[in-house]
Amino acid sequence: MWSKPKITPPAERPCLFLRAENIEPLRKRLQHADMQSMWERMKAFAPQSEEAWLELSMGGTLDIVYAIESYALQYLVMEDKQLGLSAKKLALLASKRSFNPNLQDISREIGRLMVALALVYDWCNALLDKEEKLQLVSQLKRLAGLLECGYPPVHEGAFVGHTSEWMLMRDMMAAGIAIYEDDPEMYDYAAGRFFEEFVPARNFFYPSGWHHQGDNYGSYRYQAELFATWLFGRMGYKEVFDSTQELIGYQWIYTRRPDGKLLRDGDADNPLYAENEYIQLFPLVYLMAGNYYNNGYFLQQQAIEHPCIPDLYLLFALLFHNPGAELKPLQELPLTRYFAEPAGIMIARTGWNEGAAINKQSSAVVAEMKIGMYQYNNHQHLDAGAFQIYYKGYLAIDSGIYKGSSGKYQSPHNKYYFKRTIAHNAMLVYDPDEIKEQPYILDGKLTWPNVIDGGQRWPGAGKPPQNLAELLSGQYERGKVLAHSYGPCKQEPDYSYLKGDLTKAYSKKVRNYTRSFVFINLKQEKIPALMIVFDAIESASKAFEKTWLLHSVEQPKVTGKRSVIARTEEGYNGELVVDTLLPKKAVITTVGGDGRQFESRGVNYANDYSATIEQGSWRIEVKPEAAAERDIFLHAMQIKDHDGTEAAAAVLAEDEKTAGVLVQGWLVLFSRSGLLFEDKLFIAADHTSTRTNVLIADIACGTWLVCRKFPDGQQSCQPFEVTEGVLRAEIGAEEVIVERMRTDGDK
Repeated sequence: MWSKPKITPPAERPCLFLRAENIEPLRKRLQHADMQSMWERMKAFAPQSEEAWLELSMGGTLDIVYAIESYALQYLVMEDKQLGLSAKKLALLASKRSFNPNLQDISREIGRLMVALALVYDWCNALLDKEEKLQLVSQLKRLAGLLECGYPPVHEGAFVGHTSEWMLMRDMMAAGIAIYEDDPEMYDYAAGRFFEEFVPARNFFYPSGWHHQGDNYGSYRYQAELFATWLFGRMGYKEVFDSTQELIGYQWIYTRRPDGKLLRDGDADNPLYAENEYIQLFPLVYLMAGNYYNNGYFLQQQAIEHPCIPDLYLLFALLFHNPGAELKPLQELPLTRYFAEPAGIMIARTGWNEGAAINKQSSAVVAEMKIGMYQYNNHQHLDAGAFQIYYKGYLAIDSGIYKGSSGKYQSPHNKYYFKRTIAHNAMLVYDPDEIKEQPYILDGKLTWPNVIDGGQRWPGAGKPPQNLAELLSGQYERGKVLAHSYGPCKQEPDYSYLKGDLTKAYSKKVRNYTRSFVFINLKQEKIPALMIVFDAIESASKAFEKTWLLHSVEQPKVTGKRSVIARTEEGYNGELVVDTLLPKKAVITTVGGDGRQFESRGVNYANDYSATIEQGSWRIEVKPEAAAERDIFLHAMQIKDHDGTEAAAAVLAEDEKTAGVLVQGWLVLFSRSGLLFEDKLFIAADHTSTRTNVLIADIACGTWLVCRKFPDGQQSCQPFEVTEGVLRAEIGAEEVIVERMRTDGDK
């Protein structure tokens, strides 16, 4: 079925989560002041008499699991044989526990029992006779057969689904390690598939530092992946995954909002978005990653989120946490981070949060710019090219929510709105015949009739890729990063730039589509930042209607070509002022309000969950007045206080080569054609005398000469080396000529 794994458990006891060399350091850690209370809680899980076992055996699975683990760990640390015998007796009793495999998510409960039995088999092995070992092996195989992945673990793919959580990378693997010397079959199955399918799949996306399953499911599955890292690490194999696994943890540090929530990504669920709460990720995310990789920033975030570890995770906190490790302040991190290929996502901030405090009036802006190169499906959305903005409130939002009976995975709200492009700040291209190309969505063992909404295509008709080869077959590719840059200071950059080709995210209705983002940190109080979005899109027919989307919580106010989105409720005070500069003749409409919150092509895919307003109620739609195959959209968004200074006019700056905007002293230019600038550019004088900076995107790499021509006839020239597709210079109101310097190698 899979090749026999080359890596095998060591021929010694213990070898599951601990080796003999780890026991004395564990004893010392348990005496640390930060660990003593956890250790006392752990010991309290063990009943003081066998009479209490009957009650345990009739109670919930976790109660008996905690007792088994408590006895086993105490035996290992304290070397009290009676504690080990208690662990053994209780494990033999619990191993016969019955489960209904048809109950939703029952595999998580079964798997945790398998871990407890495996710990007894390994840690208390010397106390088990032959018959007891045979019983535990038999029962572990029975329990494995009840898991969703099956036994052998053949079900679901290597990237997503419940199989990509605990059941193979922790539960079956742990049991296989424990019983390996007596029966290697379970380990060979679990590790065989793990090394052939799971490791290559994760080593592909780990270098990006971004988990494709989002802030909820992504962090949950990252925990499971870290269990495999710890399992093999403690056996002496330090890098079963690529070391870039560590980078994933930065995703949720950078998307953390000052109000304690996160920028939304994928199937985000409550209580992740409960009002007025500091959102906690799953308790082992930063504990395991921080301790394994000795990452002080992760350990700092762990201390913020989970000063007290819940019972479910207590054993692993005791096994993995080093209370002497150094914590590092998040304020040391650069304000912009590029989450590289194969994600192609940039997060730009103007400041950091302070601890677990909820500060709705913080001056920090948090913005996401997403290309999104691959579509993994499952809990990922059709949101290539989307953006989000937070400032004193969620301004440019992801709409919809993964909650309520009408919002869960198999619901019309989820399948026809929340997951689709229509719910994101992205582009729609409406082809009325598109449904002929993809009439059905296949996911979750169900077949759904497709609907036409103008959004991005479903790769694999909605089915997730089963393995890395299938992901790379071509159908799951949706975008390509063309350029990315931020600077000039990498710690506190003035600008952050990202450009991508999103053509493949759409069906044949789109011939070519590029989107560029420029985020500018103005480093001033009244208007702290700008976001500029430039779209150049060509459809296969001019009859295909194009729509630029921007979602909001509160109702936008549209006056002419300026749209104002405020967030004034619940103690917030942010505002987004959006100027539509291109198309010159644009039609801007608002959609939303009662009965239209989740509307798509005239149908409102309502959700019965209304406990949070973060799901949004409104959007603006920007469409060209006249039909054309190729259109250019240019939007400048000023980020400010709602009750603050008025946003300045954003002025269109264009010629036959360029399209751009002059706003807040910054002139930002893009290539009208979408092709790179290769030779000379002329920038007219700024008669408003407000210009202080010029940023030219879409510029070829090489040395460029920037010549400033002053009114008195004087000229000043300065060379700039362009390596990342953007040229930024401090330039005043004078005329400017930008010319590429030729070298001997140029034709």
